[in-house]
Amino acid sequence: MNKLKGKIAYIAGGAGNVGEGIVRAFLQEGATVITSSRKADQLEQLRDLLKDTSTEKLVTMTADLGDLASAEKLRDKILDKYDRLDAVVASLGGTWDRNVPMTEVSMEEWQKFLFTNLTTHFVTAKTFLPVLAQTEGSSYTFLGGGAANTPIPNYSLVGIPAAAQLMMAKVIMQEMADSGVRINQAIANGFVNTRASQDKAQPSWLTADEIGKYIAWLASDEGKVANGTVPILQKEINPFS
Repeated sequence: MNKLKGKIAYIAGGAGNVGEGIVRAFLQEGATVITSSRKADQLEQLRDLLKDTSTEKLVTMTADLGDLASAEKLRDKILDKYDRLDAVVASLGGTWDRNVPMTEVSMEEWQKFLFTNLTTHFVTAKTFLPVLAQTEGSSYTFLGGGAANTPIPNYSLVGIPAAAQLMMAKVIMQEMADSGVRINQAIANGFVNTRASQDKAQPSWLTADEIGKYIAWLASDEGKVANGTVPILQKEINPFS
């Protein structure tokens, strides 16, 4: 349980439903974990949710990853405290539950989801990838969903930004191929059992903790066999059928 002992990790979106599982896994593997949210109460809630795990090495900070200046301020605070980062995980984005075709999506909804599900990834990568390039053996992991590869009717506001974000990851993998940073994109293909969906979850669903354990492995020294990959996490062959 010490695959990440001595490592400093920043989990973007760690207070979210899936992010909770990622933070838990990193803490259990011995990492010092920094995570952030725009809302301090969400960070306090995260500590409460992690009561089954030691949070001695959990550091929380408020920041807005949709704002470059705020993200840069967060980066500077982290570096002032720790001097380096060994791993960054980007688990970002909102969920869509309106079940309407794209032609009925409002302009406000369109702009909101491009911002929360795509722009935040851009800001996070732009801010933290240069930091990781200063640390030997560092890693950056994007987390995306199966809608990036599978067109799902009435789910356009998740699928379209997800597809763009996947291409972002692939472009960055090429641009930074010689940087020394291992960059991967994990795809959680299918529905995920989180605190928000546990009342309707099925055994075939991935869990936030299962995703977290895999992401933690990617960030570990054992994970150095994965670089520039897009692993698909799923428990069944056609999870959306």
